[in-house]
Amino acid sequence: MDNLELAAAELPEAMRAWLALQPAVVVSIELIDGERVLVRPLPGIAPELLARAQVTLAQYRDALMNLT
Repeated sequence: MDNLELAAAELPEAMRAWLALQPAVVVSIELIDGERVLVRPLPGIAPELLARAQVTLAQYRDALMNLT
């Protein structure tokens, strides 16, 4: 999974305002009906859990890259 980096100006105003209040959040992103995307903040995520999830995703990506 690669990072997606966008210029803040590309985001809708409501999302820029939301990020100004909380610059880093853990979210779920779901494709709905093939036409809309639901971005849902996950409240109460402990920083330790986020760090473990990042390590796990990196290991998963490495394992996939080694399959080829």
